[in-house]
Amino acid sequence: MADTTLTLTVETAATPTQVWRCLTEPELLKQWFAPAPVTVTEAHIDPVPGGGFRTVMQVPEMGEMDGGWGCVLIADPPNRIVWTSALGPGFVPNPAPEQGAFAFTADIMLTETSGGCSYTAKVLHASDADRKAHEAMGFHEGWGSAARQLADLAKTL
Repeated sequence: MADTTLTLTVETAATPTQVWRCLTEPELLKQWFAPAPVTVTEAHIDPVPGGGFRTVMQVPEMGEMDGGWGCVLIADPPNRIVWTSALGPGFVPNPAPEQGAFAFTADIMLTETSGGCSYTAKVLHASDADRKAHEAMGFHEGWGSAARQLADLAKTL
């Protein structure tokens, strides 16, 4: 079976509680969730199992990109949050993605370290082809840039 997971880890001087706030408070989420110069114009999150998750981004030269509603699967403050785009709020299945798009599940783990915490994002895909497509779209660059923005914001709280 092919490995369908992409993983990214970033160390930060922020505590897990500070990072958790940035992951679960919409006004903070809007400040870091997309790599600059992309901006997040709307963010909604209900950090409980079955809660909804949605972002809307403004992408230069492309316009508005609505990520649609996802669903929080696990919320274990301040250690772990898991959400998926395959389901909407209340665990209701979302329609199949449009051609060229794919559903995925993001498993975000925060581990306390002596200098702050380690942020690890594991992004699971349904197929090797979806993983490769996400990687080719610039997963490591985009998610890495956003994670560094998260780390910088969290340590100011």
